[in-house]
Amino acid sequence: MKPPMWTARLRVDSPHVAALAASLSTEQKTFVDGRILEMNLCESRAKDLRAIWNTRMRSLLIAESVIQVMDSSTPKE
Repeated sequence: MKPPMWTARLRVDSPHVAALAASLSTEQKTFVDGRILEMNLCESRAKDLRAIWNTRMRSLLIAESVIQVMDSSTPKE
């Protein structure tokens, strides 16, 4: 009998969805549909799921910070 799986799902609506998905490209399979980014995580142990979740969230937060810096340094017309 297989142990129960712990799962988490993230859904993000962002105009920068391509950049956010790219920030996870080496870590996680993502699904992009228009402005929506989705990812599903499954692990057999809750602590493993939590660790993977935290790592993915850090990647997304860093990507979002870089996007904000780049947007703020772009001259507005």
